Amino acid sequence: MTRPRTVLISMYVGHEGVPHAGGRYLLELQRLLEADSELTMLTVGNRLNHAAATKPGVPERLLLLGHEPDRRLFGRALNRAMLLTDSRWRRRDPGAPSLPFVLGLMRSVEARRAVRAADVIDLQYSESIRLVRLLRRMNRGARITGTFHDVMSQSFSREPQDEPRARRYWQAVARRSRRHERRMVGALDEVLVFSAKDALLLGDPPHTVVHPPLSAGVEPPHRPAGGQVVIVVSYLARDENNKAALWTIEHVWPLVRAERPDAVLRLVGGGASDELRERVAGLPAGSGVELAGFVDNLDEEYAAATVALVPVLQGAGVKFKTVEALCHGVPVVTTTVGAEGIDGSDLYACLDDDPAGLARGLCAVLGDHGAWQSRSDRAQKWAQETYGRDHFRATVRSTWGA
Repeated sequence: MTRPRTVLISMYVGHEGVPHAGGRYLLELQRLLEADSELTMLTVGNRLNHAAATKPGVPERLLLLGHEPDRRLFGRALNRAMLLTDSRWRRRDPGAPSLPFVLGLMRSVEARRAVRAADVIDLQYSESIRLVRLLRRMNRGARITGTFHDVMSQSFSREPQDEPRARRYWQAVARRSRRHERRMVGALDEVLVFSAKDALLLGDPPHTVVHPPLSAGVEPPHRPAGGQVVIVVSYLARDENNKAALWTIEHVWPLVRAERPDAVLRLVGGGASDELRERVAGLPAGSGVELAGFVDNLDEEYAAATVALVPVLQGAGVKFKTVEALCHGVPVVTTTVGAEGIDGSDLYACLDDDPAGLARGLCAVLGDHGAWQSRSDRAQKWAQETYGRDHFRATVRSTWGA
């Protein structure tokens, strides 16, 4: 039986040791597509992806498009002009696809040949899905699927809008994004989302809910070994995660320490901003805040934690860090943004958007972890089944047929 020819387009690349959950999702998808099809992956040729291309786990056939070095004076000038235009374009339209990638696709004979020969074109993230009409013109016979990791119009509408100028800007960006989303949905053969909530935001088109494969199915029941450790796991280079960490330190953590002076807050994840580093370094001795940075083994961090906090107030889509904590059986305290799109009931130790409410929830778990563990054990069982790899693979495979 001939294996289908698949082109996977994403502005990011998954690889072993990738520091963020979205990259780990891509790694699992890449492995599935490479096992079941003749895979070509196309991505933008920026520094981040050039570094990723050297790591284990990337597809064997990976084409980096755009940002090609050029020693000629004209070529260097063209690259600079392209980057400047891309930067200006993104200020007006932050959800736009990468202009260097688009031009790289048009220049690359190998990439165009792969697109024209593809049976399935799989688009990851909205930036890639925005290319669906161009790709349809290049290959009218391919089945084109698009996975919305976030609904960007919702994400843009949640950006800080305290000043009139910021409010006008983000509202205009969100309106344009909604128009783009309607066109994208109408042009796709298959719409994939991470939750039914996201499908409703897209107008509730025919869709498939694909649950990210965040559980290996082998996470043991959670039995922390003493201590009072609050863990926040996130890729801190993302703006909403950086803001959430700063907000937690400023507004939530002092309330927790006032009641639980021995409690420790561990901020786990790479990409911490200079602002966050300086804020943690400037805290008084004995504040209990630890900036752990990137760690190789999250299992050990979850095992040592008493409670997981997901304090995000911005962004859109399912928060993988919330699901990961549930899969590890750790009691979870989170905001409504941190919980949205995760449809199980009775999952959280506390769900609140107010700093005082979050602090009360954290202190309740820190004060009597055992009282909350039976709920977390039930949530863990549900999360491991719902977000397991077998379920993910079966769902993705079902979207390839006509």
